[in-house]
Amino acid sequence: MAAFARRFVHHRGITVIQKLDPSVTRLRPSKVGLVLAGGAVSGGAFKAGGLRALDEVLAARRFSSITRPFGLTHFDVFVGLSAGSVLASVLSAGIDPDEVFRILAGTSERYEAFRAAHFMRPNPELLGRWGPLFDRQQEIFTNWLSGATDSRTASRFSLGDTAKKMLSSLGRVLPTGLFDPHALADYLRRQMARTGLPDDFAGAFAKTGKELYLTATDLSRGELVVFGHDEPYGKVPISIAIAASCALPGWYRPMVVDNPLANQPGQPQVLDLVDGGLMRTANVRVAVEKGCELVVCYNPFTRIRYDRAGRNLYDAGLPSIVSQSVRTMIGARLDLAKELVFHDENIQADVIFIEPAEDDFVFFNMSPLNFWTKHRAAQHGYDSVRRGLNNAHDLLSGVFNAHGIDLRQAQPHRTLDETKLQNNPRESRGHER
Repeated sequence: MAAFARRFVHHRGITVIQKLDPSVTRLRPSKVGLVLAGGAVSGGAFKAGGLRALDEVLAARRFSSITRPFGLTHFDVFVGLSAGSVLASVLSAGIDPDEVFRILAGTSERYEAFRAAHFMRPNPELLGRWGPLFDRQQEIFTNWLSGATDSRTASRFSLGDTAKKMLSSLGRVLPTGLFDPHALADYLRRQMARTGLPDDFAGAFAKTGKELYLTATDLSRGELVVFGHDEPYGKVPISIAIAASCALPGWYRPMVVDNPLANQPGQPQVLDLVDGGLMRTANVRVAVEKGCELVVCYNPFTRIRYDRAGRNLYDAGLPSIVSQSVRTMIGARLDLAKELVFHDENIQADVIFIEPAEDDFVFFNMSPLNFWTKHRAAQHGYDSVRRGLNNAHDLLSGVFNAHGIDLRQAQPHRTLDETKLQNNPRESRGHER
């Protein structure tokens, strides 16, 4: 038998890093993790469609003589950041991708439809920031009147310097973001109440047995914050952690959260939290550190090859240039993460990355923050990921089989019939299970 050689294979949006020898007999079932990156509105919807396509491919999980049906909600570990934190929390609660489709379409009979008001509630803090501005202006002017000296020059502040400082402080009156992420937290809290799921990580883990980890960025310290039932910051409510993970700077104001570790040395009283995507494109390492031997990572944003038919992106204008720049940054960071996963001997796991193909111009032209593209993005995510999974079926089947997971046979491509799903909720595999 030939010696096992690690593999790093990429084809049209599907990347497989296989580091574990499939011929080695496993003494226990592999721990399986799902890592969901960000993507804002269109990226989140694209993931929702792609996850339904992936759920259709999964068939059964076997170990020893026991075989059970297997789908996305049966994964052991769920890791999410930004928009991926919403989907990770939903799947960990046992809500299948079909139901997510109905929530996005507003046809769910169990859950409240996700509407623009839940995503774009105006930030109410504009009037509230006049107070700190007035205090700062008063402080600067009082220093001048009192004859305070500049520590750099040891001379008294001049009237001109004082005026410049007062003008520069006007930025304090600007709102810290266009919208309020608490609207998203309120929506999620209501949906968790409908399912009977506790709004805390320890309670959710006790009820579902699924490990949920969400990440955000501590803006004041420039550090990654991980939330989970066994994490130091795990006492933050799930709905608040999700909203913090989604708080894209500029779009949302930061989430100011009471620090559960405030009584410990060096810890602030509150945490100023923003989008987890500032620190990581995805969090594969979190899943591996929690013991996962097979990780599926889904990232909806990557750069595109725009040089088709002699065209260049410069001619497409500023919006396309900005979009490509952001996608290039995100894609490049994840490419670096893939290299680290492959070469780091401490990471002993097989990892599958699912991303849009490099010539997916349809998704490229969808604005990430356009709420009204979510239905089209979900449909396109389903179609494109299903096509990609079919094309890479043999490769994926070998990796999943090594962990006791069987895939369904590759099927001819079909377009998701949303009307059929709406009219017949039991059409989905998720309900059949």
